[in-house]
Amino acid sequence: MKRREFLRNLGIITGAGTISLSLSGIPIKAFARPLLNINSFNGKVLVLIQLKGGNDGLNTVVPIEDSIYYNNRPTLSIEKETAVKLNDITGLHPSLLPFKDLYDNGKLNIIQNVGYDNPNRSHFRSTDIWLSGSDSEQFIYDGWVGRYLHKMYSSFPDETPDHPMAIQLGSVQSLLFEGPEASMGVAFQDPNTFFQLVQGSEVDNDPPPDTIAGEELKFLKQIAAQSIQYADVIKEIADKNENKADYPDTNLATQLKIVADLIGGGMETPCYLTTISGFDTHATQADIHSNLLQELADAVSAFQTDLELMGVADKVVTLTISEFGRRVAENGSEGTDHGSAAPMFAIGQNLLGGFTGDNPNLSDLDDNFDIKHKYDFRQVYATMLQDHLGLDQETSSEVLLKEFETLPIINTNVTSIKDELPTGFALKQNYPNPFNPATKIDYSIAKPGHVSIIVYDSLGRIVKKLINGYHQVGNYAVVFNSNTIQNRISSGTYFYRIKSDNFVETKKMLLVK
Repeated sequence: MKRREFLRNLGIITGAGTISLSLSGIPIKAFARPLLNINSFNGKVLVLIQLKGGNDGLNTVVPIEDSIYYNNRPTLSIEKETAVKLNDITGLHPSLLPFKDLYDNGKLNIIQNVGYDNPNRSHFRSTDIWLSGSDSEQFIYDGWVGRYLHKMYSSFPDETPDHPMAIQLGSVQSLLFEGPEASMGVAFQDPNTFFQLVQGSEVDNDPPPDTIAGEELKFLKQIAAQSIQYADVIKEIADKNENKADYPDTNLATQLKIVADLIGGGMETPCYLTTISGFDTHATQADIHSNLLQELADAVSAFQTDLELMGVADKVVTLTISEFGRRVAENGSEGTDHGSAAPMFAIGQNLLGGFTGDNPNLSDLDDNFDIKHKYDFRQVYATMLQDHLGLDQETSSEVLLKEFETLPIINTNVTSIKDELPTGFALKQNYPNPFNPATKIDYSIAKPGHVSIIVYDSLGRIVKKLINGYHQVGNYAVVFNSNTIQNRISSGTYFYRIKSDNFVETKKMLLVK
């Protein structure tokens, strides 16, 4: 029997049954595959905020000039005058006012119309799809982050990492961190409580019986030992660091405060999961949604400030996920029902601020009168894996079960892509194209030397010098963000030209605002 099957039969893997094993009241989990090494943790951290219940995207990121939106929501719509205006056609819910400062400083990217083909409107099923990274017809029993960690680390269970591979602030382990063989994370609500529960606990070291399950029992004892080990590490790091920002007294803020404390203290954990519940707003939505978004905005704002004051903000990207959006039309109970596509928020110091994608096209809905998705949610995941966490494209595709195009969300500036060395020079077509406000340009350098990439307007005037420096042989990418130009440029055709050694090539791209 495989260890994963053994654990499932005992109910240890999330959702596998009703039986559970525990140590001093803590569910025993198999944490990670690996011995931490320099190649597996690049110092970057991804913090996920799960908006449980299906967040109403239209009242979160508001199309303030769309009459269809207002006609479909006579009581629930956010008035143009009260919305937090970001541009001429888009605003935020007034409770998200703290996000305006993040947006103005290029630390917020709003990814519009995110979803997947054949959307499922069941909370449980759609949540599984988002956490597993599967197609809507696939049933996958591990999470996309768990598969990522499984790829990054080896030699489990003989060697364990110094720090947990993933941490969830909560009492029940999420599918998100389930790996192909075992869970890759640890879940707790408070470092002190977690430590106190296992303090003084000992795992018996008696040799396992010489039976079929003997090796598996030995394996479980190893997991229990890891629980105690991680409690010590987490407590030690939490105690040696202090938060530097003031947090509101809310559940999400408390979770993010712990995450910031651990990151600032040097915890070598690349992935965290926090949650905020209550977004299933079928009735009397207005006040409920307003309070939830206020909790989200205040907590995230404090968290980002804390990271910056501790000097670790360049390591972290925070990303919101939710199982679906809500219907375009309000229902008869002053609420909204289960929908499909919705926006996501990415927050961080090294982002390309602004919008990825346009406002939803409310005159072109699907057969259920729901918003059509433009971006697959796994494109966002692929972007986080490749542009933030540093995974190569091939491994990212294995993690996400197929290949997905990345989006221009992370300000990689110049990123060396881990791949086979190129045999020739190349300049690829930018993606996306047309674009607004940012696009990524891939290129290959076949001989060490000086490289320049310059963007020109249609009259041949220099708009931006993207690259001007020495490159080794390799494959690279650079992002052009129109919002970073001092004098904002307008819609139109632009050209980008590369020069390196004797290689010169020019391509055109289209900015559409």
